[in-house]
Amino acid sequence: MARPKVTVAITNGNLNLQGPSENGVSVLIVAAPVAPVAGYGTAFTVKSAAEVITAFGQVGNAPVVAAINNGFFAEAPEGTKLHVLAMAQATPFATLALAANAEKALMLAGGAARLVGLIKFPSAAYAPIITAGFDADVDAAVIAMETLANVWQLKNQGFRFFVEGYGFTNATDAKNYELASYRHGAIVVGTVDASTAIATMLCLGRAAKAQPQQNIGRVKTGSLNIAETALVKIGATLAELVAIADLETLHNKRYITFEKNAIASGYIFNDDNMLTQITDDYNNLRHGRVIDNGQRVAFKTYYEELKDDVDVDDNGRMVSVIEKALETKIEVEIDKAMRAQLSKKKDGSADLICMVNPDVVKYVALYNRNNIVPNFNLIQSNTVYIFLLLKPKGCLKYINVYLGLTATS
Repeated sequence: MARPKVTVAITNGNLNLQGPSENGVSVLIVAAPVAPVAGYGTAFTVKSAAEVITAFGQVGNAPVVAAINNGFFAEAPEGTKLHVLAMAQATPFATLALAANAEKALMLAGGAARLVGLIKFPSAAYAPIITAGFDADVDAAVIAMETLANVWQLKNQGFRFFVEGYGFTNATDAKNYELASYRHGAIVVGTVDASTAIATMLCLGRAAKAQPQQNIGRVKTGSLNIAETALVKIGATLAELVAIADLETLHNKRYITFEKNAIASGYIFNDDNMLTQITDDYNNLRHGRVIDNGQRVAFKTYYEELKDDVDVDDNGRMVSVIEKALETKIEVEIDKAMRAQLSKKKDGSADLICMVNPDVVKYVALYNRNNIVPNFNLIQSNTVYIFLLLKPKGCLKYINVYLGLTATS
């Protein structure tokens, strides 16, 4: 036996340091003053502030560098993948959002992009056509991007997008999106040092930094990383001086904007509103991001089952043991990939319901809601019906405290 001694071993991994997450993979489509090193129309990837400076180091592109580095990488950790497509300075948002252009960056991301931002840097001579409180190009961008987002959702590679609220005038005139159906998108209102692009990139960066189920306005995440000397405005007014009525109007019209952090220096985002009605399940960014991830997991899980041969019972229905196996498989995969993003069962696992070929009488409403007339005879229909319902986490948006005095203990 060796002589007595003291051994000190160095361990690692105790700090739980957070590196870039696949949930933060982002795309930026930008109309830049000068062509970057890669050239206009060629998608490329940056993962740090230094790489941004190299990519956009040309004279005239300083505002682009500021938007990405003082916006996106001020929030998103270094190493986060930002796939960029730059186009000519005069390119309108609606053209940036065309599939022929935007998909260059989306395809470079290999379908992994969860978030997309649109910003532009028009020339000094540019005169926006103001319609409903913004440059008309803003609403055109939302429409085009929603069309593109729906296409990629069908590919099981969904993303959420942020459009720069260029040319904003005032809350009263701003278009009301509370009855719209652009559930994949948001408009960011506000400026940082007179740049609406920096404000938008801060939003994109905060989303890339946050966990998918978290509200980007979450106070515990801390104030946005904006320099103390920066001027943060909504329209022509400093953010902390904007009338409460105007903040409420912007919120109710479904915009994302700044508000003063009430318990610390700096600013936070007001909420994570998407441009759709509040009755939409995906009226907020967090629910949209969670369902996008759920769709990815469900597709990957069941794709390998496609065209497999299975046993059937006397009625041609898939045998119950295989139905149960299909239920268990997705429960395991969702729990493994998304436990932190969902509410939890008593055993600590992700809270979800998976039903394979559920009873028609008991779940008639579920079938009707999805326009399904089921035929469980697999030999005849070749079809299995799987209903997967995920329980999201709640969000403490309205905290009512009733404060008073008492004469007894």
